[in-house]
Amino acid sequence: MKKQILIESELGQTRLALLEDGELAEYYVERSGQESLPGNIYVGRVANILPGMQAAFVDIGLEKNAFLHAGDIKIDKSDFGADADNIERQLASQSIGRMVRMGQSLLVQVIKDPGGTKGPRISSHVTLPGRLAVLLPTVSYVGISRRIEDEEARARLRAAAEACRPDNMGLIVRTAAAAATEDDLRRDVESLVRLWQSIQTRAQHSAAPALIHRDEGLIHRAVRDMLSEDVENMLVEGEAPFKNARETALMLSPDLAGRIAPYEGKTPLFDAYRVDAMFEKACQRRVWLKSGGFLVVDYTEALTVIDVNTGKYVGSKSLDDTVYKINCEAAREIVHQLRLRDVGGIVIIDFIDMEAEERREGLLALLRQLLRQDRTKTNLVGMTSLGLVEMTRKKLHQPMHTQLRRPCPACGGSGLTDSAETVARRILHELRGRAGHEEAAAWVIKASTNVTEQLQLIGAPAGIRAFVLTEVVWPDERYVVEPAFGSDLPAKARPLPSYA
Repeated sequence: MKKQILIESELGQTRLALLEDGELAEYYVERSGQESLPGNIYVGRVANILPGMQAAFVDIGLEKNAFLHAGDIKIDKSDFGADADNIERQLASQSIGRMVRMGQSLLVQVIKDPGGTKGPRISSHVTLPGRLAVLLPTVSYVGISRRIEDEEARARLRAAAEACRPDNMGLIVRTAAAAATEDDLRRDVESLVRLWQSIQTRAQHSAAPALIHRDEGLIHRAVRDMLSEDVENMLVEGEAPFKNARETALMLSPDLAGRIAPYEGKTPLFDAYRVDAMFEKACQRRVWLKSGGFLVVDYTEALTVIDVNTGKYVGSKSLDDTVYKINCEAAREIVHQLRLRDVGGIVIIDFIDMEAEERREGLLALLRQLLRQDRTKTNLVGMTSLGLVEMTRKKLHQPMHTQLRRPCPACGGSGLTDSAETVARRILHELRGRAGHEEAAAWVIKASTNVTEQLQLIGAPAGIRAFVLTEVVWPDERYVVEPAFGSDLPAKARPLPSYA
């Protein structure tokens, strides 16, 4: 598979696209002043404790206080000596009031962006990602990336990580370290330890609330987390962004720095590779499959729902074969959509019903295999008795549809507006109420073409003289009801018939 990373930075906005065999696989946007918060480290002050929720709200200097769950709180083991581990387990199941106190200063890291009415979610368990490893300063643990499947490589890397791991700290070995030596890993870890020491020093000299460490920008993260041996090249548009990417690569992975190149075409980079066109097409509510089937993707406050439909595909063999083929094709596109839209949280997939158990198991096995391509952590729970597939995808940021779009002002995001007849009857109800309390020789109703047509069909309330004026460019939900006196009538106003 041919992989390319495209980066465009202009007018305070940086965009990144990952192409796989020329098709858009991942897409990210970062705007000046709207940077994502996960990874940022703050000194915060406990502002409110909620025992009933086993949580606290912490002031970290943002518009909304951050949410801290009891399970995300680290205790100071030095206060408990040899019994520290036992005490920590006991406290984890007890009231949050024993873990934190009002006004207490805490060093915390954002683990989830704010969204809707909620502030960011935070943890006192800090993680510091490097090129080859992630440093866990608050836990003593060694983990190996699930993407490294070779058992010999896992054993070698675990031994190297144990040798490099600082006392009382943990490490997670990243996929990029699959071929790394112990010396490579040690250099990465030492760099992260120095960063942690710097963070601790700044925290000790800062009064809450204060930002102590800001996670790196999109270009740095792309080089750190995405540039790898299987990426053919990284094209960067603009001299400053290219210099940033190049210098970051020379610092983190000098052997891959040669794969970063400036884009020098006259056509804008994202236009040359049709990125915007692919993104718009892929992110519609209805996504067509090559077979003629389609997906419908809907978002709710609690979860994302994906429905699979046969559409135009009728197959050429048995019904079971037709359904299974569409479901398998849909599974591939669903994984693509999750990555492209950066969907997080709970995902429910309504595949087309299959009676045969082996077909169901085959579909789940395919879905598990496809999800291994996703850099973001996923958990495929299984299929319910109703045939719904349940899964979760780690949610760090707000998904693309909320970052780039806003709820429709007409429908409030529901996708539905009142019909023209509903609006017309609302107007007539309002007219009857006003006519009983206001003096007027006549009434003028301004509304859209669809609504005025409905008004003509229904007619005005008995005893009320009314006229309609069509506003061609108005949407159906917009209207105005005005009193008129004497000859004060618009020239193009048409009289409404009266109903008995």
